[in-house]
Amino acid sequence: MTNTEPPNATSGVEINTQTGQMHLEILQATPNATYTVLFLPTNGNIQLGTFATDAAGHGTLQAKLSMGVYAGIFEVLRAGVVQFTSATVTITIGTTTSVSVTETTSQTTTTSTLNSTSSNETETTTTMSNRTLQTEFHVEPPSRSVAAGGYASYNINIRQQGTANVFLAARGVPPKSVAIFSQDSGLAAPEFHSTLTIVTSPETAPATYSVMVVALVNGQEYDAQIVLEVTASTITTQTTNTITVSARTSLSLTLDTDVHHYEPNATVYLQGQVTDDSGNVIASANVDVQVDAPGGAEIMTLAGLQSDAAGVFQATFALPLNAQAGTYTAFASASKQGYIGATTRTTFVVASSSTPSVVIQAVYTGDSAGNPITVFSPGQTVYVWVVIENIGSTFQGVIWVQIRDPNGIPVQVLIRISSLIGGETFRDGYGFTLLGKPSPGLYTINALVSDNMISQGGVFLASSNAQFAVTPS
Repeated sequence: MTNTEPPNATSGVEINTQTGQMHLEILQATPNATYTVLFLPTNGNIQLGTFATDAAGHGTLQAKLSMGVYAGIFEVLRAGVVQFTSATVTITIGTTTSVSVTETTSQTTTTSTLNSTSSNETETTTTMSNRTLQTEFHVEPPSRSVAAGGYASYNINIRQQGTANVFLAARGVPPKSVAIFSQDSGLAAPEFHSTLTIVTSPETAPATYSVMVVALVNGQEYDAQIVLEVTASTITTQTTNTITVSARTSLSLTLDTDVHHYEPNATVYLQGQVTDDSGNVIASANVDVQVDAPGGAEIMTLAGLQSDAAGVFQATFALPLNAQAGTYTAFASASKQGYIGATTRTTFVVASSSTPSVVIQAVYTGDSAGNPITVFSPGQTVYVWVVIENIGSTFQGVIWVQIRDPNGIPVQVLIRISSLIGGETFRDGYGFTLLGKPSPGLYTINALVSDNMISQGGVFLASSNAQFAVTPS
């Protein structure tokens, strides 16, 4: 099917299912035009390449697919408009006869198998597909038991063929409790590790709770069920030594792009997740997204998006062929009745940027070696680790780390001035000791990066939040 192409324009794809070599050709299309080739799986899209037609409207694209199962819709765009498309197709690349999607919860493994075509065949279709489904998602142990007011931890491991962006969230966290991930987002290259700690309070009702751990891996949702048995609290009186847990009235919002560098005419893939302040995913939240060019001009707005059952929202848009080089800013806001709304932002670079531009990849607490820890005791030293990617020019940055106690009172403000090299990723740790009798409960971390001291006219370029818990003395 064509959109604004000449009526006799045609397009076809040939794929060698043994080697993964792909050949796309369009004939009698728009002369001297540039086209973008996309593959659209169930969630998101993947750009396969860009090519141009000659004076006769003929053009070709060569690409190579790695081994795996590919299922989705193939599209060819010109000037951001779909010109050729197809029905959904499925194809397997490589000599293996099947590829599995495996989700593991403790000792129970469920496997869905997709059969391949013969490995020595070349399959010709009107389209091509490109999502590798080989992902392993493990959460261990399958169950834990804890007295109300205590906490339980679970280890999370994701293994993905190649690299993948990962978001984590939970569903079904017990009332008066909170879920804290040592890292709730990051890159599986090819593995990603995190720890989920569920912190309960003495008011958490004794019961057996089923909690769903949700992972978003390159736009594909996976889930694994764990069990938390909460027994009666051993605390007989309410004192200031009990853990304070928030009341789930606020939303929390993440936003990121599939990559941080694009070329003009590329397709930008935005994705994020909505949770509450207990770590539960929030479905059916209203989300608005806006993208501004380097000069501040609005180039894209999407209103009325909704988060799905995993709290996930996604949006895509095509950059124009003459897109201005520099740093672009994407904004998102989330709202839902009964909750305090949330806003966030992220940046990406088109071509190159001559101005400072950073992305905070991760903020987490741990020990002096960077090993993640989410629960601390009075007297311990807490290290806040901040991972920053500089996607713009080199500059002298200011990194701010502010910690608030369960009552929202600032208890630590840590500042460091450091040279952030363009194109490099920087990780630094900020330590402080929990002296005296710190208030037990949930502490909030706000990490920010500015291009100068604020008192000297500096501007905040990026921010990110995290949490940790402090137990009673």
